[in-house]
Amino acid sequence: MPSLSRITNISLTVVVLIAVITAGINFIFVPQIKVYSDENRVIEEAIVTQRAELDLPIRVLNNVKMQIDKAEDTLVSESLESAFETHQMNLVTSASNLVPEFNKMSKNWNDIAKWSLWRHRKNVDNLDRQIAILIQDALEIRNISFSFSIYTMELEALNQAVEKFDQDYNQMIESHRSLSDSVVKDINFLANLIIILLLVIAIGYSYGMRYLINKEFKYVHDSFKAISDSRIQNTELPKIKPYFSEEMQMNDYIQTLYNERKLISEIREILISHYIVEDFIDALFEKIKPILDIDRIGLAFVDYEKNILVAEYGVASYEDMFLGPGFETSFEETRLSKILAHKKTMVTPDLELDFERRPESKTLELIVDEGVKSNMILPMEMNGTVFGMVFLSSKKKNHFTSKHQELAEKIINEIKGLLNRAYFTKVVFAKITGSFSELVDQKDNETGGHILRMVAYSVVIAEGIRQKKIPGYEVDRRFVLEIERNAASHDIGKVGIPDQILKKPGKLDPEEWHVMKTHAGIGADIFRDLRDGLRVFDPEFYKMAEEISRYHHERWDGSGYPEGLKGEAIPLSARIVAIADVFDALTSKRVYKEAFDLDRALNILIDSKGTHLDPVLVDVFMENLSEIERIMTQSHPDNLE
Repeated sequence: MPSLSRITNISLTVVVLIAVITAGINFIFVPQIKVYSDENRVIEEAIVTQRAELDLPIRVLNNVKMQIDKAEDTLVSESLESAFETHQMNLVTSASNLVPEFNKMSKNWNDIAKWSLWRHRKNVDNLDRQIAILIQDALEIRNISFSFSIYTMELEALNQAVEKFDQDYNQMIESHRSLSDSVVKDINFLANLIIILLLVIAIGYSYGMRYLINKEFKYVHDSFKAISDSRIQNTELPKIKPYFSEEMQMNDYIQTLYNERKLISEIREILISHYIVEDFIDALFEKIKPILDIDRIGLAFVDYEKNILVAEYGVASYEDMFLGPGFETSFEETRLSKILAHKKTMVTPDLELDFERRPESKTLELIVDEGVKSNMILPMEMNGTVFGMVFLSSKKKNHFTSKHQELAEKIINEIKGLLNRAYFTKVVFAKITGSFSELVDQKDNETGGHILRMVAYSVVIAEGIRQKKIPGYEVDRRFVLEIERNAASHDIGKVGIPDQILKKPGKLDPEEWHVMKTHAGIGADIFRDLRDGLRVFDPEFYKMAEEISRYHHERWDGSGYPEGLKGEAIPLSARIVAIADVFDALTSKRVYKEAFDLDRALNILIDSKGTHLDPVLVDVFMENLSEIERIMTQSHPDNLE
């Protein structure tokens, strides 16, 4: 594809070349031709003069012969003889002088032919032949003049030779002037051609540039109109047929800009309907994964009070993610403080090499163990403050280029407000649920820490089945996070139970027990009403919380309440929370009982397999007993015997 700049340069070069040729013609060729023309005029005048000098001797000789022919005696007077000799010599001299002038003219025209690149060679050759004939005629006149004496004058031959010379001379002069006119016409034609060429180039270039400008302006105008359209998903980029490489480059740039704008708009359209951080990041990962060719995306938020960065959520194309939600790292332990200070993207092309240099970094250790080789960290800024960071990761070293960074920064800059909103929504809902749960926990007169422990136990079970990939129990990280977020809501319905029943130190009678069992429905109805109110934003809000509240007292054998569900008909989330709730109740002190030791509590759980509790989940619980004991020890070590 030709380059417009190259064509422009060529055009300018041609113009400059023509200008140089014009200057050469004006300052070198034309003056030189003028010199030759002036020389030709001088030569022609000399020939005319020499020719005129032939007439007098011929007339005198003719007169001498006439007088001799009339004389009766044979003696020639001395005066006639003197006149004869003088004019005979003059005739010979004049005829001889014509020869060098003709030679000069021939040479002069051959020089002109050279300067005109032998364009007039044929005419010059013809003129040379005519000049050769004239030279022959002049020599003939001279020879005739030498050949006769005053007594043997053959003037008829001389007159014929002169007449022939005049005829040949007139033909030569006609050819000479025709050749001169041709040269002048050539010069005029060349000058006019140069002017026309310059005009054609100027007009052609002007019209070409006008056409290009009009075409490109319309294309650029329509393109940016399409790019700026708020409904860019429904718009199409105008088409253009590029003729020059610059047009192709412009088209590629606009196409790239359009694709980026359309991508960002599509991302916004997708993400604007999500109000939960996890949903947001999942949708974002699916959209940008093939475009940026990434293997992982993580989100973390800044806690300026504690000077830490807290991992919020992450999703990857692989299973083993070691750096997960809740992981905290101090600014001082990482290079993240630079991002907070400068608010600029940080790219690490080789994480393994970075870890070799900083082996004390737990963050690097975890991310390298996942198989991640390169990282790009993008700050999210609001009102001049970095409130969070997005981590894009690849299992390839040196993966992220400047184009990756430019596009990623545009995307994050466009959606950071939505991310902030999603995080705020999560915090608000978590605070609401947590506050309700703490309120019920205090109202129930249970020992402190019950909510925290049973949530932690529930997460251990959920993460255990996620890692084991048990058929029928397949869950993902989202499910584990949902358990962590909603497990605390299991007894929220107790807020509707009268204190005399809820705080009764002894065993409840049948009527009181009937009232107590209604807490499952009360809690579920609370979350159902919340879901209905929030359905316009997300129909999944509080779905798991409603399930846990309603069904965590169902039993595996179907003897539970409120609906008597059996086996796998009980939602998995409720089955998990049921085990965590029962275990913590067994190992915690209540007003009506002392805390059971670990062995007794575990034996009760094992005995409940297949009757009260899901046998598969109990096995998973037992397999993670070390983590369970750690949670117990940290929460209430005094209860352990």
